[in-house]
Formats: sequence, C-alpha cells, structure tokens
Amino acid sequence: MPEPAHKSVLLDFLPHALLTFRREPALAISVCYLLVAMAGIFYNFNFYERFGIPILTLSQISDFLVAGLQQPMALLLVLSTFPLCWAFDRFNASKRRARAARREMVLRTMADSPRRKVRLFLLGSLPRWFTGCVYVLLIVNYAWVFVHFYAKYEAGVVRQGDAPQVMIWLGGAAHPLAAQSKTWTYLGAVSNYVFVFDNAAGRSVILPINNIARIEPAPAKPGSAGVVVAPIP
Repeated sequence: MPEPAHKSVLLDFLPHALLTFRREPALAISVCYLLVAMAGIFYNFNFYERFGIPILTLSQISDFLVAGLQQPMALLLVLSTFPLCWAFDRFNASKRRARAARREMVLRTMADSPRRKVRLFLLGSLPRWFTGCVYVLLIVNYAWVFVHFYAKYEAGVVRQGDAPQVMIWLGGAAHPLAAQSKTWTYLGAVSNYVFVFDNAAGRSVILPINNIARIEPAPAKPGSAGVVVAPIP
C-alpha cells in the first residue's frame, strides 16, 4: 500500500525522537551539547586555519568539549538548524503531494503504454530513507557554510585591527614581547597555548602558556571603549 503523500519524513522520525528524549532526558541534553561542541570545533578549524595555526593538533580533548561553549555562534547555529529542517520538510511534503497528484492524473487520463510507464516511474516517490539522508547532508552543508562565512568575517575583523589588542610578557622578561604592530591581536587560547597575531608583520605566534608571565589589554585609544580579553583556559 503506497504511503500517504502528505506524510513527511520529519514527522515520521520526530515522535520516536521525542519519545526517546522523554524517556531519557539526559540523552537530549547530551545530543544538544554534542551538536554545539561540533559547531565550535568546525569554527575553530575554519578560523585558525586562516592564520596558519594547526588548532586540531594543538588542542586536547577538553578543548574540543568546550569549543562550542566559547562561541555563541555555535548555539545560534544549532538553534537555527531546527527551523531550517522544518522549512525543508514542508517544501518536501508539498513536492510529494504535487507529484502524487500528477501521478493520479496520469493513471486516470493516459492509456497503458510504454510512455505511461515511464511517466509513472518518473513521478514515483523517492524512498524515505533517501530523503532522510538528504536531510542529514543538508544540515551538514548548512553548518559548514554558516561556520565558514562566520569564521571568514571574524578573521577579517582581526586583520582590520578591530579585535582585542594585548601586550604579552614572557617569563623573566622585563619588557613586553615585541611586535611590529606595537601590540598583539588576541586570537584565542587552548589548554596549553595562546594564539596572537601581529597585524603589521602578518604573522601568527603560538605561545606556550607555561612561558607567559602575564597578558594585559593594550591601552585603549582616547574615546574608544576598553578592550576585554578572554581568559586563558
């Protein structure tokens, strides 16, 4: 018996997911946390790659676990994915209804012939498992594009000199670490390293945390807001 054309893949899956999450609330929290963490990892890779920093090899497991929590865009990405899935599912259900209507018209109006068989084959519904795989690919591609452009925007902010500026003292040094830009642009940090960028020289520097004595915000320019520097993990 053919499936009703109005049924959607999302509505087929959603009751089972909601039932599982209702039975295991901790699983729902874990899934959301995993999605946010993955979004953060995608962002870190895209952002630091633009400065030649191999963030994945420098990070530890704990850095991956908190990557999403350090980036508000990761939560925005996850939350915006649900409306996207709903909109795509509505579009897909509408197309399935239209195809089913055309198929019924062909069955009623066309005599049995090879041409009729070809049209019926072309108007047949795609397997629901195939549609589900398309949903997964859509979500992955959307996440990658979202993160790619956001990382590109943030990297542009850094190169324009609008990111937090800091001065860095290494252990035992009386003067701050020299940079052609006079100050360093703070990129971020992981468990064992701090990443800074010299805009004038166009170079990134990876500093082991154990070698850093202190990091201070650079003096704010007159009339500008104070600089806030993210804490080192």
